[in-house]
Amino acid sequence: MFNILVKVFKWGYDLFNQERLITIINIGTVMIVSLLIWIGFLGFYFFNQLINYVEERLDFAIYFKPQVPREEILKVQKIIQNFAPGISVEFIGQETALEKFRKEAKVNPIIARALTEIQTNPLVDYLIVTANSPEIYPKIADYLDKSAYRAYIDYINYSENQRVIKRIISISNQARIFMTGFIILILVFSSLIIFNTVLSSVYSQKEMIEVLRLIGASNWFIRGPFLFYISIISLFGFIISLGIIIVVSIRTTNFWPTLIPGLSPSNFIFENFFFLNLVSFGIILIINMVATLLALEKYLKI
Repeated sequence: MFNILVKVFKWGYDLFNQERLITIINIGTVMIVSLLIWIGFLGFYFFNQLINYVEERLDFAIYFKPQVPREEILKVQKIIQNFAPGISVEFIGQETALEKFRKEAKVNPIIARALTEIQTNPLVDYLIVTANSPEIYPKIADYLDKSAYRAYIDYINYSENQRVIKRIISISNQARIFMTGFIILILVFSSLIIFNTVLSSVYSQKEMIEVLRLIGASNWFIRGPFLFYISIISLFGFIISLGIIIVVSIRTTNFWPTLIPGLSPSNFIFENFFFLNLVSFGIILIINMVATLLALEKYLKI
């Protein structure tokens, strides 16, 4: 058994060493396919970060009537905070609202002059609701509209933001479907490319395969060297592509935050290094193995 494994590995190494042109082409093909898979992963990460960035900036305000006691407003704040996980509710009192408005009105002399002439505070207490998921906003607005606290509320600006929120939900869902489809398309395209290159490798050894079949070699003895050969090819191509991805992501570290604050492909890669490499190399290896077995089937039939 040991001698058979040694022969299998030796023939696999000979394939790698002797067929240099085909080996280089195969490594280049695996490298390109691996880069496409990495681009799919990074594209998925980019779209998720973009969606999260936009979703984090979505909110709506609940404005209360002037005579509503502050204790009742704080009750509403607590109810909304406990409505679902990931909800933040900020209370803005009349005084704080007026101070913020004065700072914003400094650029407009007319508004600033009008504020100095007004003896009373025209603003009201309000709550700013922010959630991790935009799907929760219509549920909160619907709950408030049907609750007993509706009598305390002057108006909710959710209806003004509703179109934007629904649009963001639609875009985020479509983007995730698109990226999933893109990765599947990459895998299908990669499989076809790899199959053709592996087929060339097998074809170059067809005479040797036929001789081994005639002298009674088993199918797995013939498959073994090719599987070992394609494993080496997969490893080399994957390592080259990984090196390219790491170098490019590190060199462009300062560029990505200019697109989206906090965007960092290099951090994404290093934080998920084991998982991403395991998945991407596993995909490459499985595709190559299956392609090799399919390419060999033609020559294993007499």
